Amino acid sequence: MKNIVGKPQTIKKVNEDLIKNIIKNEGPITKPEISSITELSLATVNKIVEQLALKNEVKVSGLSESTGGRRAQLFEINANLEHIIALYYYRNCCIGVVANLLGEIIYQEEFNIRMDTYENVNQDTFFVIDTLIKKEKGNNIRAIGIGVPGVVKKGVVKNIPTIKSWEGINLENLIKSKYNTKVFIENDTNITTIGIYQKQYKDKYKNMALMYLEDGIGSGIVINGELYLGSTNFAGELSYLNIEFGKYNSNNLNLEDYIMSLRKRYLESKDNKFKKEILSIISNFIRTLVCVLNPQAMIIQCSILTKSDMEFIEKDVSNNVGEENFPKLIKVDSLREGSINGVISMCLKETDYQYSLSNKKGGY
Repeated sequence: MKNIVGKPQTIKKVNEDLIKNIIKNEGPITKPEISSITELSLATVNKIVEQLALKNEVKVSGLSESTGGRRAQLFEINANLEHIIALYYYRNCCIGVVANLLGEIIYQEEFNIRMDTYENVNQDTFFVIDTLIKKEKGNNIRAIGIGVPGVVKKGVVKNIPTIKSWEGINLENLIKSKYNTKVFIENDTNITTIGIYQKQYKDKYKNMALMYLEDGIGSGIVINGELYLGSTNFAGELSYLNIEFGKYNSNNLNLEDYIMSLRKRYLESKDNKFKKEILSIISNFIRTLVCVLNPQAMIIQCSILTKSDMEFIEKDVSNNVGEENFPKLIKVDSLREGSINGVISMCLKETDYQYSLSNKKGGY
């Protein structure tokens, strides 16, 4: 949220953003209800709501129930005034969606992406965005959001083995220069974590972690209801942990490649010795996260894990950290819905009505 000095000329903008957020989150809602929630005078609310209606940012959706007098108008946000375009990359594909200002998906399509060269991946990415813009049918694009399988800092993508030509590229600037709109880029696991949290778990937990072990490994962290990235967006990079491994690592693979090798060998041979090694590594991951973060819940996607495997992990870790400190362990079969919801949530949060008052010049 942007902080601005509380000078008289800024008060109107603060109140306007406050009212828009109330209408978006609580609508359909009447002007007296807005006045009660915000503690602004009814006259101020009346004026601002009418101005928002003239700009088509809010609209009348009906009338309140009768209480004996004149029925009050109900207002809601004009969800289709602008749209969000969201892209999420996985394997050789990209999920592309158009969503409205309430985060509701209007259109969704899956596209094949050529990731072999810089020119091809860019061309296919632009094709996806252009296709979605056409589906958006002429309304304004508020923002474009992209979830990528790499570390992202200030729009620059690093450690992205599946799209090697984007290594070190400022993807935010690349997309922004072509489409002249706000662009937000984030790591795929982080964005998936916040997407799942917002849709399914925000009313249950304040602190949560997600772990992904399929065609790569990674984790995302939620602390006090907010995605935690760390000072350099490196939080959750499990593959860099210095844990003991290598029982079947004759090729001196790094941790991520070693886990992927174990997974492949287990799927091909069904030899439980490879799965036991994976379970040992997962236990070490969770043990580390519990000791450092102490989350209330841990979401895991790892298709080879069975119910008995989950029970083994819980017992193994609990023996070290104590049952009272062990998080709720939740296995999910797919993260795709959470992934795209996370990209949409990121765009909406970063572009929402964001002004507040500060008691310091320049804000915080």
